[in-house]
Amino acid sequence: MMETSVAAAQGDLIVGREGSAGIIRLNRPKAINAMTLEMSIGIDAALDLFETDPAVGVVVLEGAGERGLCAGGDIRGLYESSLAGGDLGARFWRQEYIMNARIGKYPKPYVAFMDGLVMGGGVGLSAHSAHRVVTERTKLAMPEVGLGFFPDVGGTFLLSRSPGEIGTYFGLTGQTMNGPDAIHARFADVVVSSAKWPELRAALTKVRPGATSGEIRALIEGFATGERAGPVAAKQAQIDAWFAHDRMEEIVAALKQDGSEAGASDLENAR
Repeated sequence: MMETSVAAAQGDLIVGREGSAGIIRLNRPKAINAMTLEMSIGIDAALDLFETDPAVGVVVLEGAGERGLCAGGDIRGLYESSLAGGDLGARFWRQEYIMNARIGKYPKPYVAFMDGLVMGGGVGLSAHSAHRVVTERTKLAMPEVGLGFFPDVGGTFLLSRSPGEIGTYFGLTGQTMNGPDAIHARFADVVVSSAKWPELRAALTKVRPGATSGEIRALIEGFATGERAGPVAAKQAQIDAWFAHDRMEEIVAALKQDGSEAGASDLENAR
């Protein structure tokens, strides 16, 4: 890979071009590629480079290692800054949210490989992109809601576009989605076997500069398993009934009244 210099600390971000593909690789595998402020700034710089490079036909986001694309923001760094009275949190989230919005409007096809853990900030990097590839190993979630935080990185925007009350369900419980669940909730587009990713990735490096989004979509679909709905889709009717209320007290009452094992589990998570 022909690497390009961008602002990133200690090799935590690798940026380069392979053929006609601009590659952005999160490179903190021991931390499941948790994102730092420097990495976010580096991604922005990479997007600047690729947007103006006529040889780049597609941008590909991936994570180093076998455990996941990105487990979220670097919470340890944010915590230590907070203890010291620093402003890293404010600077990090401002930069991250602006970058997430940019990904959603990026003018060139942007493909996110959402293998393994995709949580918090990892959702922001991937679920707003034009082409969202999940696998049989995908575990996508917004665990920040378990800490009393709202679904950030544009999560509320995405959840509001999920079918029925699926968005309310995930937004209140923080439950984990598998790949087909993510497609049903409209956080992803297609399931590709992780074993097929190297072949798909190689094909993406050979697309013509100026390739349309439709061409990229057709290429990816050629590797797809065809799965579109997971366990959560099977519970759509129940979820719609439980979560179709405007007040939390009413949702809790509906879950209590149901009395099923699934309802009890969702009640515990909603609390």
